Amino acid sequence: MKYVEASQFGGPEVLAVKEKQTPEPGEGMLLVEVQAAGINYTDVMARKGFYPAIPKAPFTPGLEFAGVVREVGKGVEGFKTGDTVAAITAMGGGYASHLLTPAATAIPFPKHLDPALAAGVLVQGLTAYLVLDQAQVKSGDAVLITAAAGGVGSLAVQLAKARGAKVIGLASESKFHLVKSLGADHVIDYGKAGWAANASEVTGSQGVQVFLDSIGDLASEAFPLLSQFGRWIVYGIRAGKQNALPAGELSGLIGKNLSLSGFNLGANLQLVPHALQELFKSLIDGSLKVEVSKYPLADARIAHIAFEERKTTGKLVLVP
Repeated sequence: MKYVEASQFGGPEVLAVKEKQTPEPGEGMLLVEVQAAGINYTDVMARKGFYPAIPKAPFTPGLEFAGVVREVGKGVEGFKTGDTVAAITAMGGGYASHLLTPAATAIPFPKHLDPALAAGVLVQGLTAYLVLDQAQVKSGDAVLITAAAGGVGSLAVQLAKARGAKVIGLASESKFHLVKSLGADHVIDYGKAGWAANASEVTGSQGVQVFLDSIGDLASEAFPLLSQFGRWIVYGIRAGKQNALPAGELSGLIGKNLSLSGFNLGANLQLVPHALQELFKSLIDGSLKVEVSKYPLADARIAHIAFEERKTTGKLVLVP
């Protein structure tokens, strides 16, 4: 089998493809031939040494994958060779041609669904779906979404529109067309100073009811945009962008009854089965679009560079 190893913590250059003997599944395990391994910002954080669940190197990145069951371990019920399954693995390992995974965490998906799409809605799709649930987004709400052309953002735009929300996507100007095509009512370049003034013109007296934040900069210009009882939910962080909430904003937080909260997929696993069922259904009927960029497993380093430099849109997957 082939796999990608991060030999040490560092930049994309630490990633290299290696080979070893394909393992056999033990009791309660499945051997899966990986057909698509999703790339997430968490993989980048792990590679840099900032992901607590992976405290040391070397290791194989990859928190989500989809593929075909090739061998079934003893004691496994409900799965057989040839079944298509997807799974999330908190300890990495997805960047590989084959992977052992506990049968208890494997999620079946329809055979006629592209494995890249199945992998594409595991971490990022579930995050978009469940964070909108946490925010209690309803028809008529103004929802502001960072990185609206990215993996989570592009899905959140579509799912928020399906709930009847007015969506303001934040993206670089080169990605405006994509974000508009996903259903966003307005798109604003948040790389330009003063972007919040443009957003304020769009929302007017309504303000923003929900701000979905994948950056984690609490000094963001978005804060004054929030309406009474506005919800700001942070579901990701970007290195170098973590600034504290300015002391002067505390009075606004209290005065407008704002809530600032975090979202972690791992703390919501009990909600995953229903959410995935809905996501798979939407993929199959075409109401949810996932733009997928596929890279060969050998190009994991190239994919990470493009991902970090924000030169990509939609979902990135590695294909062994």
